[in-house]
Amino acid sequence: MKKIISILSIAGLLITSSGCTDWLDLRPESEIVLDDYWQNESQVTQVLSACYRSVTERDVMSRMLVWGELRSDNVWYGSGMPSDMSKMLNVDITADNGYCHWGSFYTVINYCNNFLHYAPGVVDKDANFTESKLHSMEAEVLTLRALMYFYLVRTFENVPWVNEPSIDDAQDYRIPQSPEDEILNYIVSDLQTALRYSRDNFETLERTKGRVTTNAIRALLADIYLWQEEYSKCIEMCDQILNDPESDLELEMGEDVISKVFYQGNSKESIFELQFDDDQMFNSVVYDYFGGSGRMAGQWSFPAPLVTGRYSPFNYVVGSGKESSEDLREKDFLRQVIGGDSYYVFKYAGADRREDPTTEASTYFYRNVTANWIVYRLSEIYLMKAEAMIQLESNKEQAIELINTIYMRSNVEEDELGLIADNYSTKLKLDELYMRERQRELMFEGKRWFDLMRMARRVDSPAPLLSYVTKKFTGGSSGEANKMSVMEALYLPVHTDELKANSALVQNEFYKVQAEENK
Repeated sequence: MKKIISILSIAGLLITSSGCTDWLDLRPESEIVLDDYWQNESQVTQVLSACYRSVTERDVMSRMLVWGELRSDNVWYGSGMPSDMSKMLNVDITADNGYCHWGSFYTVINYCNNFLHYAPGVVDKDANFTESKLHSMEAEVLTLRALMYFYLVRTFENVPWVNEPSIDDAQDYRIPQSPEDEILNYIVSDLQTALRYSRDNFETLERTKGRVTTNAIRALLADIYLWQEEYSKCIEMCDQILNDPESDLELEMGEDVISKVFYQGNSKESIFELQFDDDQMFNSVVYDYFGGSGRMAGQWSFPAPLVTGRYSPFNYVVGSGKESSEDLREKDFLRQVIGGDSYYVFKYAGADRREDPTTEASTYFYRNVTANWIVYRLSEIYLMKAEAMIQLESNKEQAIELINTIYMRSNVEEDELGLIADNYSTKLKLDELYMRERQRELMFEGKRWFDLMRMARRVDSPAPLLSYVTKKFTGGSSGEANKMSVMEALYLPVHTDELKANSALVQNEFYKVQAEENK
């Protein structure tokens, strides 16, 4: 459907976030924006705020989690899971599933495109709005747009590349998909430009953590380079973060992670997190999926076989002992239902866990305030560098040391050596260690499905991914494996509404054949 979504939506966001009722004008919204709006620095800043605000909208947040986590080995049925989510979890995916809609991501992209198109013209209208300020803001917006595209290509593979704003109905909205590699090259170029103008920090802690900084751009680039298998470039970005003399980044203590990183937010290890608050921006997605005060059982749970069984990342038998046998994250991130075998998400949903020193029983205290959403934090930088080093097979000892840095802060009862290198003598064992540690550290942060996808892409086969995912299903899961038997099946289909609205789009071949077979 052709409509000027950029004007209407940005106006709505600005009214909501700034209380600016002057926007309620009888003239067409396009005339308001073009003739009246882009006049001074304050208005440019409001649109920048709208770009950030759009990323926190429920339709975007829900897909960031569903696309990045739901189909992985981290998620099982919880309490009151919606039908479309349940179908996707069960690998019953069709092109009419609501989570296959990508429109909300293109709405964010369009906000960014509007900013990048109109903001430069304000430099000539407002003497206080300098080229330096413009370029700094452009760096933030380029990064937000790149983040949206990175989600899209990892989820759908080939998607339309749109870098111009939607201004009027005279534009041709029939834009075909661009190849994944082409889009990744575009956003890498954008991010390299952003690095030249980005800020290292802002005036307050909340803004430094909640706005795009130099290290946030480096983290996103490192992630993209991992996806592209550009491992040396990934290491370079990680090193720039880890060795940044201006950075105050530091890992929190293991016992403080649940309270400082995920409850209080904006911790010293946070690089970039989306800011929420109680009054105007409630993080309803985290509350619905994970739970909170008054709702201890969210829509998602963790598969019981992966807590107690031999495939669990916790209490994993290795060598003559067990890896992660006293891991704080098992109790901090998961809450077992008393007397049952259900394990609900406590990470993000909780405020604190207290353990009785005698019985070792845990008491869980849930949050009644809303949660920020972490996009990147320091522990992931250590792990991304380790993954790149493992794939390069360049320095096994340093890769284990990086993993061990994250492992040891949550396994404080172990001896000071932690992971023993001799237990991971082959690349396969090192790969498996890395995947266990990344699962333990980053579960429920919207990362796991993409981690598994990287494994599959390296060998151009779903087999490695299926070796993890099918373990959560009962009885060997041959049916689920058959539904993910080719690489195209690991991506989502283009939603039927998108195909109707844009005749230039082409359906993912796997789902095209599947739909024809089901007729």
